[in-house]
Amino acid sequence: MKKKQKIIIMKFGGSCLKNVESFSQTTEIVKKYMKQANIIIVTSAFKGITDQLINFYNKSCGDGEKDNENYRECRYLIESIRKKHKEFIDENINKESVEYQDVIDFLESNINELVQLGRVVRLLRPSLDILDLIMSYGEKLSTFIVSKYFNSIGLNSEFISSDEIILTDDNFGRALPLLDETEQKIQQRISNLIKSNKCDLVCVTGFYGSTRDKKITTLGRGGTDLTAAILAYGLEPNFDCKVIYWKDVEGFLNADPKIAQQTSLLTQISYIEAKELAFFGSKVLHPLCLDVNEKRNVPSEIHPFADPYSEKYTTITKEVQKGATLIKAITSIKRLSMVKIESGTMVSLPGTAAKLFNLLGENNINIKFISQSSSENNITFGIDLEDSMKVSCLLRNSDWFGKQWFSIKIDNDISLIAVIGAGMLHTPGIAGKVFTTLGNNGINVRAIAQGSSELNITIIIKREDCVRAVNVLYDAFINKKLMQN
Repeated sequence: MKKKQKIIIMKFGGSCLKNVESFSQTTEIVKKYMKQANIIIVTSAFKGITDQLINFYNKSCGDGEKDNENYRECRYLIESIRKKHKEFIDENINKESVEYQDVIDFLESNINELVQLGRVVRLLRPSLDILDLIMSYGEKLSTFIVSKYFNSIGLNSEFISSDEIILTDDNFGRALPLLDETEQKIQQRISNLIKSNKCDLVCVTGFYGSTRDKKITTLGRGGTDLTAAILAYGLEPNFDCKVIYWKDVEGFLNADPKIAQQTSLLTQISYIEAKELAFFGSKVLHPLCLDVNEKRNVPSEIHPFADPYSEKYTTITKEVQKGATLIKAITSIKRLSMVKIESGTMVSLPGTAAKLFNLLGENNINIKFISQSSSENNITFGIDLEDSMKVSCLLRNSDWFGKQWFSIKIDNDISLIAVIGAGMLHTPGIAGKVFTTLGNNGINVRAIAQGSSELNITIIIKREDCVRAVNVLYDAFINKKLMQN
């Protein structure tokens, strides 16, 4: 059987491209890994640019009474965006090179397009599709500049705008990739390019794709990480792929360092555990990004950009380590609201849960946990604290929940603690020890949720107990194990 060519897909965020020093380090990393495999680079916008583009859009569709003021601010923002990219170009690309003039022309052309888009926004009502289009310019500019830079130092780099290869639905702002159709596009464009050996590396824009009718869509939080995962998904059938995410951290930690007195790096973790960590508070990688990598069993690594040659990093694979620590991590979401809907009539009102979750889903409310009593007379669920007022209004003004003898109570002073580990699956008594540990330390449990996968136990407590709860559980389950080893 013919051995597959190796591809390493590397994602670099804005902090990896913020100045000459950081970009020089990015270059050294790329050169090092080029000796091992074919390289695809996925880049974010330069640091701060996405926020400026969003601000530009908001000012463009601002209050008519302040049109002159908004117009001046828009001009200032556009000039600031142009200046930042021009400075990066001047600092990194030789002015005598062909690539320098190419990239200057590209910058000016795209800045002019942004100016025209600002005018369109002022004439038309605000729309999410135009916002997505405007935001995409950050990644398009940064990636084109990076690609031309590599050409200027003798590396044959191919620039690809991700709207050409990533097909998504039309959920602007949080679009989801259509993986099967995207796979075909990726194989047609990138597989053939790599197999032909016509370039040394490929530079792909992160964060956005396009709909079937060619409208630009952005992929939401962690969108550039997701782009790297999508590329790996599309290439894995024909290549031996790995994804490396260059971050400001070493990788996944077993607790939040802002809350836990002690933490340690998780050097090896399974995708199912990493997704639980990501959902319950860790911001290292988005759960959707992890899910896409898991589908094709693509190994992923998180490396610290500040120390690129460090042996301390996190590797994520599909396999759960046998004989590993039962509890991998104690994580938390400190600021949540808990909603309790209660009624003695719920038993005789079929479809109550369906109506509830449809109502929340239609209004873009994200549910963090669900707990329902076996008597079916109440449903308890958690939401982001910022959504508390919105949910209260939705429920109390609902024809169903507002007029069917339901009691609606919302507690805005709670935190969520998640005890995570695949080792819990076949080990009895873990939940009992969790509750005993909390009880012995005077911490009252307000609600409990545990999925059928038994990968985590979710506990709801008062916010004032959050820090203490994380630390006593860490000592009971993780420190104890470390001391035994």
